[in-house]
Amino acid sequence: MKVLRVVWWLLVLIEVGAWAQPQPTTLTLQDSIRIALQNSRTLRSILQDERKANARVREARGAGLPQLDVSANYRRLDRVPKAKFPSFDPLTGTITYNEIEIQPIDSGTATVSLSQLIDVSGLVRTATDVASLYSRIASLDVQRTRNEIVLQVKQAFYDVLRAQELVRVAEEALQNAETRRKLAQAAVEAGISPRLDVMRADAAVAAAQQSVITARNALQLAKAAFNNVLGRRVDEPVELLPAEEPEPESGDFNRYLQEAISKRPEMIQANLGVSLAEKQVTAAKRDQLPNLVVSGQWDFNLKTSTFQPRESSFTTIAVLQFKIWDSGQTRGRIDQARADADKAKITVENVREGIALEVRNAYLSLQEAREKVVAAEKGVQAATESLRVARVRYEAGVSTQLELSDAELAYTQAEQNLVNARYDLRVAWARLEKAMGRYAQTP
Repeated sequence: MKVLRVVWWLLVLIEVGAWAQPQPTTLTLQDSIRIALQNSRTLRSILQDERKANARVREARGAGLPQLDVSANYRRLDRVPKAKFPSFDPLTGTITYNEIEIQPIDSGTATVSLSQLIDVSGLVRTATDVASLYSRIASLDVQRTRNEIVLQVKQAFYDVLRAQELVRVAEEALQNAETRRKLAQAAVEAGISPRLDVMRADAAVAAAQQSVITARNALQLAKAAFNNVLGRRVDEPVELLPAEEPEPESGDFNRYLQEAISKRPEMIQANLGVSLAEKQVTAAKRDQLPNLVVSGQWDFNLKTSTFQPRESSFTTIAVLQFKIWDSGQTRGRIDQARADADKAKITVENVREGIALEVRNAYLSLQEAREKVVAAEKGVQAATESLRVARVRYEAGVSTQLELSDAELAYTQAEQNLVNARYDLRVAWARLEKAMGRYAQTP
């Protein structure tokens, strides 16, 4: 009974330990993209820049709206100020002095002022337009970052799936090596082959086992890199579901390039940069135009006195300011803004050429990957048939183990080539989609 009880407790502990192990998270490609976008510190930082740019638009618009200010003050003197006024008595012929309080010992005032800038020069409108352009550029920066993050996730996702397939290929190669060893052992026992064939088969099995270990380690490294892209712990267990994506589109380079020019956030940002620079030129010119501010002010006297009997008063003020001469400061700002506008136009050309080169590289990589997939599929077919024939010949004793070993090696290499070609095709298509800006919007 004691032995059974000990065994029972051991089983319970093993079960609890199994439950205590962290269970791997099963993720699809879309799940992975969503997690990466949520966890990306770079994207969160740029979202704050967008938030700041939107606030600048509200600030610029507010400069052209009415401004209301309220102020109040209280004052207490150390003593009551008085004034002496002479008084002549004609009956007695004497002069006496009468003291009158000028103001009470404590006093208080309140002021309400309302001002409105009359944007006769259009400076406020221009500043609002500039702020709006900054806001749009910041929003495009968010899209640019999202476009890059989605590509990084897809590449890491495909790297894990590729590594899983290569583990399968390595394990299949190990099974083939073990099968060859059994055949060699049977041939030796039948007196058909020398003992050396078994030794060679043992060496092949050991080499295949090392390949399996290397492939499994590469899979763990790929998963760690995948977790890093998603902003998770690198040692967090993860299992990926195969991505069911449509086959890459067939199209010519010019169509892909036109889509990239119209969709890429970098291209739209560069064009907005030209508009922004031109607005800066306009703002610099309007800075020398008249500026008109109209305001009304209500003053409330909280404690009246002899010399300040009114409880309230209203004042209207209109201020017109015009720069006559600023020693060339405005001209200098205009020239700087024009230089920035010319530089922005050059930037547009640089960005356009960079996008065209990126699309071209991705397009050629896609074409190459397509051709490699076709060649690799044919290679697997030929290697499969060659392995079958070599195995039959070896079992019949009409070929050497070297022929079978070469056939197995060729088959393993063909399968590896096919796995790499298929995932190279997916990565190439993902890079082309990124180059066209298709990942800029929220997936």
